[in-house]
Amino acid sequence: MTEPQIRLTYDGGDATRHSIDMRQLGQSLQGIDRIVSDGIIVLATERLPKRGERAQVIIKIQEPVAGSYDIAGFWQEVSDLLPLGLPILANVGTDMISNWVTYVLSWFQGKTETAKQALDALVALRAAELEASDRADERRHVEAMGMQSLLAEAMQRLGPAAVMYAAPVGNSVSTASFRSGIHPPAVVDVEGAEQIRKTNAVEWTQLGEMTLRTEGFKFHTSGLSVEHPDRDGFLMAKVSDPMFEQEENAYTEAAARKAAIVVLARRGYRNGALEQIDIVDFIRETDA
Repeated sequence: MTEPQIRLTYDGGDATRHSIDMRQLGQSLQGIDRIVSDGIIVLATERLPKRGERAQVIIKIQEPVAGSYDIAGFWQEVSDLLPLGLPILANVGTDMISNWVTYVLSWFQGKTETAKQALDALVALRAAELEASDRADERRHVEAMGMQSLLAEAMQRLGPAAVMYAAPVGNSVSTASFRSGIHPPAVVDVEGAEQIRKTNAVEWTQLGEMTLRTEGFKFHTSGLSVEHPDRDGFLMAKVSDPMFEQEENAYTEAAARKAAIVVLARRGYRNGALEQIDIVDFIRETDA
């Protein structure tokens, strides 16, 4: 039997009894799926993933094997999308994915030197792939440097996914390891898991008045879509005000007209960027 291309291993704690907290395992698998998927999209298509997008390369996992809690897996490409650039995975895929996961997990654990080495390796692999093509030398240099910036931007978006991957560590197991091909595994231990959580923790401001321009709403998620206060685009604010549970209320009426409202709310920042708004009370509509 050939060696599987992917191996997820959880050691220590519950894993010594060949078990693991099911809810935390589910979070961990979802987290690593997001990390790998985003890396494949960036490397194969040279762009950032769209919201909710997943790479058309599926990670299939097999039953756990004896020992620690150990899961083998393998890649399955969706052949219809091969013209988009995914064939590069057949040649250097395990190298790229190994370095990509190491880059993401090392960065959020505060292991900046290891993260830099993994990023440099990714850029070198990409440059080698371009070298094998018919592109001019200048084009290769420009694309390699652009890829480095693109990878860094994609990595910064994966903090929540890293938190999900580390969910069992320190709670159910002692370490979580991801191995692609024959390369050394990317390991998250208890200290690293705590650093990942700390790095990606949401810092909340005190309650205060905010003026928000409404765009829409979702009852089932208690969400109110508003224009992002700090940049272009929109943000789904959470409405904790019990009034929002009523079929007709001041929030939905304002959203139907895309009106601006003044509310009592708090802001949630992650790494200095506004990511969440929690609304607790409606004050008034405004012409602002």
